[in-house]
Amino acid sequence: MSEATSHRAGHAAVTPPLPSPALGRFVAVVTAVVGTSMFGWQTVLIDAALTRERAECVGGLRGFPPPIDVRAGTVNEESAAAVQRCLGTLHADVVRQMLVGLAVLAAVTAAIYLAAPWCERRLRDLRRLDRMPGTEALRADLAALVREAGLRRPPTFVVSRSARVSGNTFGTFGVRYVRLDLGLVHAHRTAPGVFRAVVLHELAHLRNADVDLTRLTIAMAWAFPLGVLAPVAVNYAGAVPAAHLLGDAWRLAVFALVVQVSAWSVLRAREFAADARLTGLDAATARAMLAADRTRAGRWSRLAAVFRFQPLAGARADELARPARRVAARPVEALGAGLAAGIAAPPLLDLMSQLPRTLGGPDPLTGGAFLVGLLLGAPLALVTTGALWRSAWWARHGGGPASRGGLFGAALAVGLLVGRRLAWSAGYASDRPAWWVELTWAVLGIAGGVLLGRWVALGARAHLRRVAVDDATRTRLAWAGAAVATTVLTAAFVASFLVLDAWSADSEVSMPRVLAAREGHPDQVTALTLLDTLGWYVRVLADQAPYLLALPLAAALYPVLANRHATRRAIRLGLVAGVVGAAALPAVVAGVAVAVRDPGLGPAALRGLVDGHTLLPVTLVEMTVAVAAVASRRLSVWHALLAAGTAGLVLAPVLVAVTAALPCLGTAADLGCVRPPEQVLVVRAVSHGLLVAPVFATLAAALGAAVTAALAVAARTRHRRWLLAGAAVVVLLGASGAVAGVHRGSGRAAVTGQDGCLVGVWRLTAGRYHVPVAADSPLGTLAGLRQDASVDLASGPETGFASAYRVDGTATDLFDLTVAEGSLNGHTVRNVRRGTQTYRWTAGAGRYRQRDGVTAGDVNLLRVDGRKLDIRSVMADSEGSYRCTGDRLVIRLTADDGSWGEETFARSRA
Repeated sequence: MSEATSHRAGHAAVTPPLPSPALGRFVAVVTAVVGTSMFGWQTVLIDAALTRERAECVGGLRGFPPPIDVRAGTVNEESAAAVQRCLGTLHADVVRQMLVGLAVLAAVTAAIYLAAPWCERRLRDLRRLDRMPGTEALRADLAALVREAGLRRPPTFVVSRSARVSGNTFGTFGVRYVRLDLGLVHAHRTAPGVFRAVVLHELAHLRNADVDLTRLTIAMAWAFPLGVLAPVAVNYAGAVPAAHLLGDAWRLAVFALVVQVSAWSVLRAREFAADARLTGLDAATARAMLAADRTRAGRWSRLAAVFRFQPLAGARADELARPARRVAARPVEALGAGLAAGIAAPPLLDLMSQLPRTLGGPDPLTGGAFLVGLLLGAPLALVTTGALWRSAWWARHGGGPASRGGLFGAALAVGLLVGRRLAWSAGYASDRPAWWVELTWAVLGIAGGVLLGRWVALGARAHLRRVAVDDATRTRLAWAGAAVATTVLTAAFVASFLVLDAWSADSEVSMPRVLAAREGHPDQVTALTLLDTLGWYVRVLADQAPYLLALPLAAALYPVLANRHATRRAIRLGLVAGVVGAAALPAVVAGVAVAVRDPGLGPAALRGLVDGHTLLPVTLVEMTVAVAAVASRRLSVWHALLAAGTAGLVLAPVLVAVTAALPCLGTAADLGCVRPPEQVLVVRAVSHGLLVAPVFATLAAALGAAVTAALAVAARTRHRRWLLAGAAVVVLLGASGAVAGVHRGSGRAAVTGQDGCLVGVWRLTAGRYHVPVAADSPLGTLAGLRQDASVDLASGPETGFASAYRVDGTATDLFDLTVAEGSLNGHTVRNVRRGTQTYRWTAGAGRYRQRDGVTAGDVNLLRVDGRKLDIRSVMADSEGSYRCTGDRLVIRLTADDGSWGEETFARSRA
């Protein structure tokens, strides 16, 4: 093989020690096929008679009240039980249908994968090279090439009767074959350079470990139409009306197109990866062979290449001639992965929501969404980190700018959004959000994708800068850490998208409508309501499952670990801001107490500032330090997150101490007034300082950095016209919004059936409450009752309770550690309440009614001699009587169980 060895390259092939593009695209194929097959088989295995019976049963419940009345915050147990009886085993049937679909898909894929090598050997009449006489020299040269390729185990070489100068690699687990066409065997003597280049290309597939990926991809490409499309198409053709068949057919065709294009992209990516291992004269020979290919390479041919199993010869030649193209991270790869994940998300969410147990802490929807996010986050993280880390590695090795990741992340988010809308469940949905709500979430999702892509690219550049180019072990370890962190962040991103999308469904039980009712306009969802929904989502996670916020925040700090100097700067900045904020907090407390003109409302207003659900001082301090961090070019957004978290670590204990000292307001300054705060308040303060506020601080810093970058670009001379056009658009939008707001505000008038005397802000001066207590009730058990009794509770002006009645017929009650105290069977009973409630009210002719109540941040506890009982419940409608004179309001509410409450208010002068 003396002639062949002269073609050997002077140096070994340079390849990044990172996952190949074929692996990421293969994962996208699996995601798309699995997600589509789950919903497809759910429609195939559906029991039409049982479904019709359930529908008729549910239709017969129209005379029942709604099972859930969100505006009133009540649950009708009878209606809920009736609906559950109608549904029967629906949840179990859904899980069974999905799992059967997965089993069928897996069985068909395994059968095709295992049978393919046998079929290829028989159909092509392949013969083993080691059993052919006179091939000793050829086998010796092949053994030398196997050693040069770095393979530990030699494959089995087989020969076909084809005259082409080509080859192929195939096999199953543990068995590898390399097919040599007869024309290639002849080239061993006539063109040893060509023979060497082709064989090394085929052996590169084994070196890249992409044979199983290739064969599994081909198996799924065949299993999808056989195991999914065919049964679904037959089922739809016989069951779906002709008028709806076209609408389902195009969706089915799109699914097939996405799966097939993804599968073909895997096969093309493996060819580019194998070519990348050719160096020196081998690469030159391969380029010459590809240049001799006469296949057309025009615009339409390049478009048709998307649907080819093999890439165009011209594309392969360009890849070999211009290795710098490897630096680019192609957004189309992210778009395909996002499409696959978006299609798979709805059926996976349905499956996870049916599981008997989800993640600890969250409700079934949130827990199921985070499980889906974790399942989809791993493949998406593999695609994202693989592409952006390869780009950073090639940029450092061969020069050139690395991908910044923003466009890649935006393409990923767009794929998720489009895939979600392509899913079958979206096609049958009748409760889609309003277009502007969906557009708002889409814009925020794309912005989140850009942020995610920039984060991955920043981490790749930062960590690879500390690792030697030839240090494969440390490179793989750094990438593995980034892959784990990206999985956590992507899981949170996907789960947040799914939860917010489900919350925004246009129905009576949607979360924006609930929050709009809390804001006083239950029939109108505004942009402020969407912002409140986003904040409420973060707050719910912090209350229900803090680890679902703590893990993504900890993962987001991964790029920070690579730059110790910048990390120390961020920590110092956070410490200084935290100390300054902690020192200023008492001053703010004193300033508010002096500035409030109503001494009775002053403590309540102060508690609302320090102890409210927004915790404004902490939020503002952390936002300030985050924005200050990104204002310096030496610190990134993720260093801003570290600085904000450090400030929160300092502020959290100070906030707890201030909360404990709040009872001292308006009293003599002695240590006896300091009371340990409730545990729930301590947890809320710590979680807000360490979890909630850092999230919004990071978002504010990212927004500030994006606006600054946009203005810097627009300030250039060639971009000034875009700056002027953008400013004009902003002015026009602002003017339109102002006109709409004025028009809407001028149309607001007092609602009929309301006494204008109540409109205004009132503070509680005295409260009396009578509550019957059964001996076997939780309170009666704590008090040691032997027979039924009652308890009378009283509260005074020292507790923070204020009510605001509006002219539009809504009112809001603010409870800031409101305490009513009494005695039961010799035991002291204290009712401690905190939070807000919003409701509609009507008053006239001495009769008072409140309805459609919604509570927020509700903490309602009964304390009996140190033991506590949580009595939080839904807010029911109530009626009673009232007396209102200029500055005094008395409201007495009664209930059917004999309980009553009478509250006396004084009008606030604030």
